[in-house]
Amino acid sequence: MKMLDATPSDSLALGRGQSLEMSAGDGVWRVTSGMLLIGDPARPDQPPWRLALPGDWLNLESVCGLPTDSQVSTLMSGALQAVPAAQGEAASRLLHRMVRQQQQWARNLLALRTGPVERRIAHVLALAGQARGRLWWDASAQELPLLRDIAALVDAAPATACRALAKSRSARQTVPTARVRQAKPAPAAAPAGF
Repeated sequence: MKMLDATPSDSLALGRGQSLEMSAGDGVWRVTSGMLLIGDPARPDQPPWRLALPGDWLNLESVCGLPTDSQVSTLMSGALQAVPAAQGEAASRLLHRMVRQQQQWARNLLALRTGPVERRIAHVLALAGQARGRLWWDASAQELPLLRDIAALVDAAPATACRALAKSRSARQTVPTARVRQAKPAPAAAPAGF
């Protein structure tokens, strides 16, 4: 299905690793599942500038007449739902939503790009859990973004991202054990006759 031919009842399923380009004429879409990476097709060598999760809306800039050309890459399989054109009060609510969403995207990208790699990886995993609607460690490797995508998101080498992921997984798989207080050994008996 072409994005331009979509009606408000249309939905679009996207597999992991799938890409598509969006422009002003494609209308507004809501992410219903998955994790999407949004970038500028004119600057493929630049880092992505948005990460979209369920509930986020894509192509909102088109409502304001702003340039909207973007490259959408699917990090975790998902789906998009076409959003009907808004008029009057609905358009105002849509713009309000757009501002809140932009703030959330900025907070996510700041968390993904600053601080220790382990904390950045933990943020990616938390977002992956949010995209799936469950805890990330309950997900199989096929449900998580590819290692190269995680490394790109946190601006780290793939080997560094792999070590941090392994550390996170092993920390979650370690079952805490109860601490048992050991009795102090009895003092050695004094030799007879003392």
